[in-house]
Order: sequence, then C-alpha cells, then structure tokens
Amino acid sequence: MKISSITLTPIQTHRRTGSISSHLILQLHTDEGLTGIGEISDLDCYRMYMPDVDAVRLGIEKIVLGRDPFAIQAIHTEMAQYLHNYFVSAPSYPPFTPASQIAAGIDMACYDLVGRALNTPVYNLLGGKSRDAMEICYPLFQVKAEEDYDKNLGYIAELLGQGISRFRYYVGVDFKKDEKFLAAVRDRFGDRVMLKALDFQARHYWKDTLRAYDRLKQFGFELIESPSWREDFDGMSELRRRVDVEISEHCSSATQAMQMIRAGACDVFNITVNSGGLLQVKKLMALAELAGIRVLIGTTQELSIGSAAHAHLGASVPDLHVASDTVGPLLYVEDVVKERIRFEGNRLIVPTGPGLGMELDHDALESLRAPLVEWDLAAHGAGYLSH
Repeated sequence: MKISSITLTPIQTHRRTGSISSHLILQLHTDEGLTGIGEISDLDCYRMYMPDVDAVRLGIEKIVLGRDPFAIQAIHTEMAQYLHNYFVSAPSYPPFTPASQIAAGIDMACYDLVGRALNTPVYNLLGGKSRDAMEICYPLFQVKAEEDYDKNLGYIAELLGQGISRFRYYVGVDFKKDEKFLAAVRDRFGDRVMLKALDFQARHYWKDTLRAYDRLKQFGFELIESPSWREDFDGMSELRRRVDVEISEHCSSATQAMQMIRAGACDVFNITVNSGGLLQVKKLMALAELAGIRVLIGTTQELSIGSAAHAHLGASVPDLHVASDTVGPLLYVEDVVKERIRFEGNRLIVPTGPGLGMELDHDALESLRAPLVEWDLAAHGAGYLSH
C-alpha cells in the first residue's frame, strides 16, 4: 500500500460562546482505495503567523507521497528533516508549534490508515487497551468583566445538568476577579463542582503564583498548571516545595522532559498528541513512567478526529493519574464526523471502530470550509472570553 494523494481542507467551527476556531482536516488516500484522516487542530493561537494552506499541502505531499503508511517511524524521520525541532526540542507553553501540529496530523492519519487496513482500533497499535474511558475536566476561562460572572455560573449549572462536574479554571488576568468568581462558585454549587486545576498559563513569575495560591487555596483544587514563566524550571521546583498541591506543566519535547525531570520541576506531565503525534508522545509517556512522574492528557481543543487520537493514546498507557483535558467536541457547535466521539458525564469513551473510529462527514466538511483566518471574526486566541 502506498499513499497516492492527499486532501487538505481548511475549516472554521464555532465554539458555543460564538468565537471561532480554525482547523485543517487531512485525508491521506492510498492506491488500494483506503483513506486515513487526521486533524491539525485549533490554529487560532497562531493568528499573527497562521500557516499558509497551499504551503502546508505541498510540504505534506513532499513527505508522504509514495510512502507506505505502515512505515510511521520512517515518515517521522523524514518529517524531522523539514519540521525542525518539532519534537526533540520545543517550547513548553504553548506545548506545540505549527510544525509539531502538522506532524501530529500526518501521524494520526497514518495510524488511522493502518488501523483501517488491519480492521483494528489504533489503541491496539499502541500496546493494547488499558481502559475503556478517560476521566476528563472542562475548561472555564477567566472572568474579565462583571457580566462574565453570571454567564460562567449559568454555564456551570448547565454542564452540571449534563453530568459534567469537574473543571479547570484559567486565572491570572485579575486575581481579585478570580477570587470573587471562585467564591461565587463555592457559594452556589459547593462540593458539586470539582476543581481539578488553576491554570496560570505561564503568565506569572513563580513568586506571584505563590501569592495567588495563598489567596485562592481556600477554594480547593488538585493542581497548579503552568505556574511560572516558560522554562523557569528552577522557579517551578521552588514553588513545588512551598505548596500543598501538585504542579503540572506541559511536556512538549524530549529535551524539555529531561530538563523538568532533572530540576524536579513538577509532579505531573501534561502531554498532548499535538506535540508531534502518537508515535512521539508515547516516548514522553514512557519517560514519565520511568521517572515516577504522573501524567494527564492535554489539549488545544480538538474536534472529534483529534479527540479520538487522544482517546486512543489514553487507552493505551499504563496509568492516567489525573483527569485529562480533551473535551473539544463538547465546546464546538459543529464537527466534521458522522457521529461525534462520545462523552458520559466526566468520561470520554474510547472509540472501538477500525483506526481512530471516526467517519468523515463530507457534506459537513464542505459546509465548514473557510479561510484559516478572518480578521474581523472573534477568534478565541485573540483575547476573547471563550469556553
């Protein structure tokens, strides 16, 4: 079997708040009639330097055309010649780059093809299934204005009605507003709301995070996420010694993983398929296991294709110690598959069909086709409140 052609479709989807996310949907077609699908997800964080679709298409063609999709390692070796540092060395926040996300899209489409060819789910290509579902939590973005309090509280009430009760909250635009909002959450919902994490998004020096922690710890949460400026691993290590909750940080590359292990910087690695694809991030999972570091599966909020790749990864690892963040299909109004990946309360159900277990809806794909960026639309990466 050889990859004979590709289709790369730019689309836009709406989040439930009305903001826009841009994605690339990749199809790898073969000379035996099989097609594998992948996703380059949620690209609006790159609004100022959004990748050019035609250039990405040409680059993917150069890497994959004429290749055996079973030779995933060889394809990664080829990608490393063109997508420099997409995995060996990459920034911790955000935990991916355009290069690593393109590599991830190619990787998941290849795994999807192999699974379809063998009529088996992708988790069987990654070591087999350890669990049928992943525990998840839902993101709450920080309050920035008075009207955001009631809006977010109403949204939490709606989600509780759907059986979703675990959340992570982005803090740090205004700690006074954060304190007021979290107090309102506890007053209204009490222990019905589980707070997995406060996410500081690497915006603050660790000493400022420590002061905020002392102020906010009364509300009860498991983790502090991205607690200091990027790559300030010594600061993270110092903070870790001073707080009573665990420290979590995005682990996006082999170099960064080793630096955090040596520094004793965190308790939990946040690992996402977007950091280079399934083949590569399984290596980060193995490093964490050997170093005694706990893991969760992160996200940039994917549609169902990318979420399925995360679910197969989660199914295949020995332990998932902390609830993961893959909830994109709950955030988006639209999707590109015939049946979205399934959630039951605080759990993401692992697909069991061949490959990733997702079937592309070509009509939906065509209806969502749009330029990657339109400057007059509200992108979530442009400072807008979003969920």
